[in-house]
Amino acid sequence: MADHGDPPRLAVRGLRPDERRLAGGLVARAMRDNPTTLAMCGADPFDRLAHMQPIWTAFFHRPPGPALGAFHRGCLVGVAGATPPGACVGSTYGPRAAQVAGGPEPPPGDPGRADYVQATYAVNDLPEPHWHLGPVAVEPGFQGRGVGARLVRELTAVLDADGHDGWCETDTEANVRFYRALGWQAVRTVRVIGIPLWFLRRPGPRPAPPAPASAARRTGPDPATPGR
Repeated sequence: MADHGDPPRLAVRGLRPDERRLAGGLVARAMRDNPTTLAMCGADPFDRLAHMQPIWTAFFHRPPGPALGAFHRGCLVGVAGATPPGACVGSTYGPRAAQVAGGPEPPPGDPGRADYVQATYAVNDLPEPHWHLGPVAVEPGFQGRGVGARLVRELTAVLDADGHDGWCETDTEANVRFYRALGWQAVRTVRVIGIPLWFLRRPGPRPAPPAPASAARRTGPDPATPGR
């Protein structure tokens, strides 16, 4: 997801309800060849698309977290979403997560493989309240042209208004570099179904420190300065 400048006339705005299915299909195409998708769904690209599209379409139809679309000449070329504090996988998976993630790894082709990956995400989730960034996805033909960076910057500006930290994960080293360039810090790496998985954190905005008491008391002219 390395980016090198915005394409012309790129517009970023919130997704409309009628654009959510388009967003799910875009994410499925963008993530079709990711290492985790390959390891979960196998070599057939149609199988991977068929597995991913309903998952991401359902994501964009959930109760609202912010979801932005990047449009080039009116066409959707990138999307970015986030899950609000208390609603991401670590909070919603339930107490089974540790048991599933700590159990035997399902072999390729086993339908429990995706559940095993989700449980791994859950047990590694940030315990403090946070915004969970993702998906961030760009149409394959537009990758490397600044779409992803623009989306992440605009979405994190929305999230910063809430004050919580951000959290995300990725299964590619190139994306680790991408997020680091945008102020995220890689804080943990685990392996799941043979794939390295990086977890990244972005500190939320911190309140400005209070003014020193001595400065607060000085509301009038300095008594050592003659008046005019």
